[in-house]
Amino acid sequence: MKGYTMNLINDLKLTVLNSKGEKWQLGNGEANHNASVKWSFKEAYGVTACYVDGFCRDGFDYQDGISLFCEQKIFDVEYLSVYMFSMFWSEPNFGNDFSKIPQGTQQLLIKDGDTYHCLTPVCDSEYKTLIKGCEGGFEFYTFTNCSFISECNNQLAFIYSTDKDPLELLRRSAKAIAKLLNNGLKMRDERRLPDLFQYIGWCSWDSMHIHVSHKGLVEKATEFKSKGIPINYAIIDDMWADCPHLLDVPEDDDGGFEGSVMGIYMHESAMRSFNACPVRFPNGMGACIEDMKKAGIPHVGIWFPLPGYWGGLGHNGEAAMQHKDDTFIAHTKAGLNMLKPDLKSAFNVLDDFCSRIRSWGGEFVKIDDQGVHEYHYRNVAPIGKTGRDMQAAIDSTTGSNFDGALINCMCMPSECMFNRRNSAITRCSDDFQPESRPWFYHNVTQCSYNGLLQGQYYYNDWDMWWSDDEQAVKNSLCRAISGGPVYVSDKIGRSRPEIFKRIVFSDGRLPMCDISCIPTVDCLFHDPKDSLKPFKIFNKAGTAGLVAMYNIDGENRAVSGSVSPKDADLADGKYVYYEYFSGECGYINSDEKLEVTLKDNDELRLYTFVPCHESGITVLGRTDLFVGVKAVISRRRNTVELYEGGKIGFASDKPIKVFDDNGNELKVTRNGIYSYVECDIKNKFIDIEFA
Repeated sequence: MKGYTMNLINDLKLTVLNSKGEKWQLGNGEANHNASVKWSFKEAYGVTACYVDGFCRDGFDYQDGISLFCEQKIFDVEYLSVYMFSMFWSEPNFGNDFSKIPQGTQQLLIKDGDTYHCLTPVCDSEYKTLIKGCEGGFEFYTFTNCSFISECNNQLAFIYSTDKDPLELLRRSAKAIAKLLNNGLKMRDERRLPDLFQYIGWCSWDSMHIHVSHKGLVEKATEFKSKGIPINYAIIDDMWADCPHLLDVPEDDDGGFEGSVMGIYMHESAMRSFNACPVRFPNGMGACIEDMKKAGIPHVGIWFPLPGYWGGLGHNGEAAMQHKDDTFIAHTKAGLNMLKPDLKSAFNVLDDFCSRIRSWGGEFVKIDDQGVHEYHYRNVAPIGKTGRDMQAAIDSTTGSNFDGALINCMCMPSECMFNRRNSAITRCSDDFQPESRPWFYHNVTQCSYNGLLQGQYYYNDWDMWWSDDEQAVKNSLCRAISGGPVYVSDKIGRSRPEIFKRIVFSDGRLPMCDISCIPTVDCLFHDPKDSLKPFKIFNKAGTAGLVAMYNIDGENRAVSGSVSPKDADLADGKYVYYEYFSGECGYINSDEKLEVTLKDNDELRLYTFVPCHESGITVLGRTDLFVGVKAVISRRRNTVELYEGGKIGFASDKPIKVFDDNGNELKVTRNGIYSYVECDIKNKFIDIEFA
């Protein structure tokens, strides 16, 4: 396959399409009186990088200016495509017929026997490249989103790499892209996650919608405190702003989003001023934030879309008048008043907005609707430039106003993803749909497969959820091991404390995993809704690994498969496994497997694999928490330092004794090789020995 792929690259079939719809097929480096194109290759950082240069007299087509066709000559291979199914969101697609690869593919992973191949198109300083299937194979298509650009100079189009280990292949490819783009793009482990997002949060959106108000927000904050739920931050989401048209939405309109009056009105509405709605926030947003903090939520942030509101800034409103030199009327059907997509103009508007939020007492922002470039900025400037400028403006103002405390949202296209220098968090799925079993399939697959590319660079945000809908345990588990922020959107009166007790420490801090959660290798190329296999996602916690197993079969059939330490990409050796829901505990070698059957969509498993300790006593951490292994801070011989006490689990062949940090012997409950103690939450150290 490697030779096959590289032969395709060396035997190029190039097509140029100009702004008038005229098309020419050219050889590599060939020119006619209308156009010329040259693709060149560079070996660097363990990958092959493909660059493109070209000229088109009448300007390249805004969407399909330059195409590279790759013929499919063999069919006994499988592919995974991660593609943009909308302007804002991506999801997986599986197959073996390259002609059916979806348009908008941002990463293509191919399995040929025991060898894997990764093709990742990128967005460079001007040109963006994507992949799509076509008759007889697939093609890379390179474009600027403008029909007046006639030159293409040394633009990175895509990278190619191959390996026997698909996870190492994906990591290497992502790192190479960051180095080759040379634009400040950082890997996830090079980014700083703001401390407040390392705790549990709450978002107002699916809780309140059009009913968000000063009164309701304080009531919800009071509920959390009365129930002992340690919410650390709140996001005041959509419908809070001074958008007069929203006041026409009927107060009883709460019957969902799509097609509702609320949904229609919100996308028709424009922001009048950088203030809160005077009806629902009569004392201003500053007073609301102050009262929320008094009611028990330490940190409060504000949501807003990149254009100001969904309909931009109102043409004759205060906000638009203040920034008339920084906005323009977009050349779209709606004719929205939008931020100019250059660094200076975008920064001026966003910094004004963010500094006002900071003056209200806001400590972070969630900026939505970022992936608007292909629509609102068509024929304004090259998409690579608008992407770099807008993301730089966002990171710059949120860095100076909030020390980088930002949630990026609706921003998965490559012009956004590859152009953030500093901000750490990015949403990785379409919007949460309460009380929806079908939605859970989409969420868990979108978020985990999107971790393969976006998760290499960012802390992925799996979106809000409810602690009281029928999917609450499933939602809480996948978010607990997501490696990213976790926040609910419970309605007033409906938060369930017992759900939170599985995912956070007593102070609300998340025992957060180390990487972005992704599917296990054996799940990469098969759609879990019809594979008849458990869908497995994994993460790491130091030297330990966690594997969650779901049944998301499309017909609610039983599924059967296996689980192993290798599923969590762990080193060779002997491990203790602990299954959260059954309490099953045992020893397993890294090359061994446990057989598992999940009888329906409601059955799930969580396996934690911990390396066996040389002393013969392996500490499992807080076994009442999904990621309880993170309760163990350190171990020196038989002394264990804990984040906090609680139900602490152990594995050993012989009975043990456990002492708290005052030297008191604790009661040990033992079942097989598994033992546990209940120690005070304030207990920071325990000593262990054989009985």
